[in-house]
Parts: sequence; structure tokens; C-alpha cells
Amino acid sequence: MWRKTLTTLRGIIRSIGPTFLGFLRSFVENKGLLWIFVLGISGWSTVSILVLLKHRYETDSTTIGVSTAYSRWINTFPSIGICITKYRAFNEFKAMMRDHFQEEFEYSFTKMIYEFAFTNPNTLFTRAPTKNTSYPYDFDILEIRRKMFPTNCSACFEEVYFRGELVANCEEIFKFHVTEMGYCFLANNLLDYDSIDEMPLRYSSLDNNRNLRLILRYSVFYKYEMYVNSPEDLPFFNSLTYTISNDSTTYAFNVEEIHNHEGVIDEPISQRKCKFPSETSVKGFPYSFSACMSIIRSEFEMTACNCSLFNPEDRNDSLYCGLHKADCLIKAGVTNRVKEYVGSNTVCLPSCVEQQISLGRN
Repeated sequence: MWRKTLTTLRGIIRSIGPTFLGFLRSFVENKGLLWIFVLGISGWSTVSILVLLKHRYETDSTTIGVSTAYSRWINTFPSIGICITKYRAFNEFKAMMRDHFQEEFEYSFTKMIYEFAFTNPNTLFTRAPTKNTSYPYDFDILEIRRKMFPTNCSACFEEVYFRGELVANCEEIFKFHVTEMGYCFLANNLLDYDSIDEMPLRYSSLDNNRNLRLILRYSVFYKYEMYVNSPEDLPFFNSLTYTISNDSTTYAFNVEEIHNHEGVIDEPISQRKCKFPSETSVKGFPYSFSACMSIIRSEFEMTACNCSLFNPEDRNDSLYCGLHKADCLIKAGVTNRVKEYVGSNTVCLPSCVEQQISLGRN
């Protein structure tokens, strides 16, 4: 019985050998079957690797994500400031002074009043005025400004167009403010809005015309300077200015904004190296680099002369530096001192939402 079984197994083995070799020979010769086999093995290997990676990711992985902040091109216009500056209408100003005070003043004194009415930290007298007791030396410059300068944008703007459409009322866009640089009309500024999303000058990728067009009224008393800055910033003594002439002029700007993850504000200021507009020390005055510089300049002026040309923390008229303090302001040289102080000390951090603005090709 055992011998019979062994003989049968030997027969089966002898028959399997030629059969298996024949199958291999047929499989190799038939290339379609070969590729199916290769692709099957490859697919199985790929699935096995993916399953292994998924398992390791879920059980033993470290993920680093760049989700705290990101940069992208924005659809919010920068803040535009149109500020009043001195022109060449001295004779008209002299006539206004005569009509207002019912008195004729000497040429030199009237010219001094005219220049001081437009003064800002960058346009102080090159020399102090000489006191003449026969004249009201301590003129109320703020009263002169209120009489001579407009506070409604319609007095300065003839027409305003945004995205090619006429804005019916310029006050929908431009709000009046007294700033460090004098009387200004500001558009898209956080002084007037709780958030950037509420601002009127916004556009989308569907808008082909993304321009703001201004037609300004001519005045014999003053001309205009333009400031273009981030919505939390204000015109200040170290700002770039752009000339506005009677000729048609086009300015093109490239604007990029930083959008922060909502959790960034919870990080320590020392770590993020910037401040949000809400992290201000002056109520109603959003934090910005320019606001920080203005506050420091005002503090320097108060220390040196017990007055200020612009005090963000206290708008009391009694703190304004009138003509009688001009000599002190000139000697103090506050503007240069502030620039040196801020440049050598990390006292004014940038804003965390500051737009990066560069002048493009006109």
C-alpha cells in the first residue's frame, strides 16, 4: 500500500514539473498577462505604503503648519489723505485779516501769521519771530485756521469718482480731521470705522476699474498735498507726500496687506514684534507706527515747551503752541530728535495689519 502511494506521488510530481514550466513559458510569451501581473504587484505595494504612512501619521507624527499669518493681494484701498498747505495768496490773506480784526497790520507781522497758520512739524520758522508789543503777539492761530480753512470736503472736492462711478456726496468717502500735518480730509481710515470691512473704498477681482479719481477745487488761500498710507496710519511729520497740481496727474500704487490668523493677537507683543490697532494707549486713536511717532513728538514738545503743535492725547486748545512758543519750538529741534530717538530705540513697533505700499509706474 505504501509503495503504491509513493509511486502515485512521484507520478504527480513528474507531471507538475512540465505543466508549471509550460505555464511560465506561456505567461512570459503572452506579454498582456505579464503586464497585468506587474501592475497588480505594483498597485498592491503602493496601497501597502499608503496604509503604512497613514498609520504613522495618525500615531507618531509632528505637523508644522504655516497658518498664523499669510500674505495676499487685497481688495481694500489704502487710506488717502488730502491735506491743506500754504499757497501764494498773501495779499488775499492780508485783506481777510483786515476785515476780520478791523485793523491794518504791518506786512512782516501779517506774513508771520500767514505762515504760522499753515505750520506743522516740518514747516516751522527758520528763525523765531521778533515780539512787537504794539500788536497782539499771541494771536489765536487756531481761530484763524477755523475761519480761513474749510472743514467740509465739498469746499475742496468738486467731483469724486470711484471705480468709474460718481460719488454723489464726497462726505461718504472723505472725513475731516485735524492731524499733525494740519487740516486733512481722510478716506478709508480707521479713525472713522471700527474695522477695515466697513470702509467704503473696496473692490473685487471682478472690477476692471479700481481707480479713485479726484477733481479738486482751486483756492487762492491754499493748495493740496496727498498722503497714501495704510488704513490705521495718519499723515505725520515723517510721511511721504505726493504733489497735487492744477494739471491732470495719475499715481499708481502697488498695495499688499497682511491678514493675520485670529489667534495671532493672543501671542505676546514681544514675540510677534508688532501691534494691532486696538492695542492703543490713546482712546479713539488706533495704534500705528505713525501714531506712536506723533505721541512721542508731542511728549518731547510738552517737555521742552509745555505745549504741542498736535497732541493726540489731549486736544485742548490751551496746549497748542502759539506764536509766543515759536522760539522754544525752533530751539528744541523736536522733529530731528524724535527721528534719532525712534531710530536708535525699539519704541515704535510696526502695525500687525500694515499695508505694504509702493509707488508703481504712472
